[in-house]
Amino acid sequence: MADAAVTVDSTYVTPSQNSAAMEPHASTAVWEEDGSLTLYGAYQMPTSDAQQLAKSLGLSAKKVRIVARYIGGGFGSKLGIAPESVAAAIAAKQLGRPVKAVMSRPQVFEATVRRSNTEQRVRLAANAAGKLTAIGHETLASNQSTEDYFEPAGIGTHLLYGGENRLITHDLVDVNLVLSGSMRAPGEAVGMLALEGAMDELAEKLGIDPIELRKRNDPRIDPEKDVPYSSRNLTRALDEGAARFGWDKRQKAGTRREGEWLIGMGVASAVRGNMMMESSAKVEIHPDGTATVSSAMTDIGTGSYTILAQIASEILGIPVANITMSLGDTNDPPAAGSGGSWGAASSGTAVYLACEMLRGKLAKAMDVDEDGLTLKDGNAIGDNRSTPIGELVGKGLEATGHIKPGKQEKETSQAGFGAHFAEVAVNVITGETRVRRMLGSFAAGRVLNAKTARSQCLGGMTFGIGTALTEDLIHDTRTGKLVNHDLGEYHVPANADVPQMDVHFVDERDIHANPIHAKGIGELGISGAGAAVANAVYNATGIRVREFPITLDKLLDQLPAV
Repeated sequence: MADAAVTVDSTYVTPSQNSAAMEPHASTAVWEEDGSLTLYGAYQMPTSDAQQLAKSLGLSAKKVRIVARYIGGGFGSKLGIAPESVAAAIAAKQLGRPVKAVMSRPQVFEATVRRSNTEQRVRLAANAAGKLTAIGHETLASNQSTEDYFEPAGIGTHLLYGGENRLITHDLVDVNLVLSGSMRAPGEAVGMLALEGAMDELAEKLGIDPIELRKRNDPRIDPEKDVPYSSRNLTRALDEGAARFGWDKRQKAGTRREGEWLIGMGVASAVRGNMMMESSAKVEIHPDGTATVSSAMTDIGTGSYTILAQIASEILGIPVANITMSLGDTNDPPAAGSGGSWGAASSGTAVYLACEMLRGKLAKAMDVDEDGLTLKDGNAIGDNRSTPIGELVGKGLEATGHIKPGKQEKETSQAGFGAHFAEVAVNVITGETRVRRMLGSFAAGRVLNAKTARSQCLGGMTFGIGTALTEDLIHDTRTGKLVNHDLGEYHVPANADVPQMDVHFVDERDIHANPIHAKGIGELGISGAGAAVANAVYNATGIRVREFPITLDKLLDQLPAV
């Protein structure tokens, strides 16, 4: 820092946040005659949740079954079991009949996890050409003394930009507040607010376009692990997004005005680590030519039912309409569930592997070479013969696919990359900020389903608007209780707050990530989104707000005189 031509040393503050999923936590507990428990609920990871529930009740894990067909939103708040599941189980046992327990909205806020509030000091040093020589990202986060969880705000900083000298730390302060835990993109969602805000500050000091600064610091290999990236298209995401957004029309900070509105554009990079998690799936082909896919994987609203059926359909040549999906039941093969953006790639690969095994069995049953077998429209075609697939399976064929992390995870650095662009209008009289339009440009491997992937990105970008402008979970410092524990006073973006959004996917396949070449995208969509909005507010007003959310009271006294 001392030797650098240009430096930035800024502290950013983020508040506690709540997942605020639309469906509240609810569970129905049923005790069977053999002493086992079946719990119907909204849980993201049934396989591990069943183990947690068994431990809390003093049962063998084999005695607990969780069925979570649909989640209704979770964003991390339903990763582990919540109090209502245990309450329902105990009450059902005592009453000798099924019991349903539902949390009220205030109970959801108080009894499930929050995102930790943080204080982040970011230091950047660069030479006169804008090449980073040092990166420091030190995070202070709140925590409960009974838990070892922390908000890993600097996690994306490890691999996003180059810079030889690096310092990334996380320190905890024990507090008596609502329990902290994972919330969509734990780490990057708030860590990128600080890092990408500081990068915007550095670009301003250097007199370099913010996109150009990021491109100059786009490394070819992981700057800390010294291994190649499995795939990395940050520069392409920035360039293609800029062209689509009209970045070349951006003006100097505080100079573009339309009546009583100041207009600005902001950009931020996006990064989210890609994870492979151990998962299994069983695929069965029936004599009538239909198929069933079963796994303890869940659908949290990401489209798992659609995507996994689509994978099986394309490999087996069986129409999607003839495939039955069974998800979210721990009686089915274990899976990692929905979390960490690993769902589609991990469980999707398990389905892929099961279908590949079935393909081999069908080739053998038809007595053709597997390379010469075509499966299409419910028929097996080979050696100038066409046979309905159902006629080849006898009483039925089945296979179970299984995937777990391997050497590729160690030999490459795996992440999804992207860029967010935002245009905002800030009212010079009221200080009100309105997001006028947003664009996200993402490189996340092979996109398995463009519609569901786009939906995930739109949701993440909406999350970013809330992170930047509205969401603030307020604690009563006397008692530790929450002050605004409902959706009337914890302000997530409503329809009127969300502008026209555009999503662009950079064409990419990642051959190192998994056999289907896909990466997770559900959390990439929020990483950096709030920072793009915050940087747009600066470009509109010339005011740099480092304490989130950016509410009008933080702008009013610095806006131009009326």
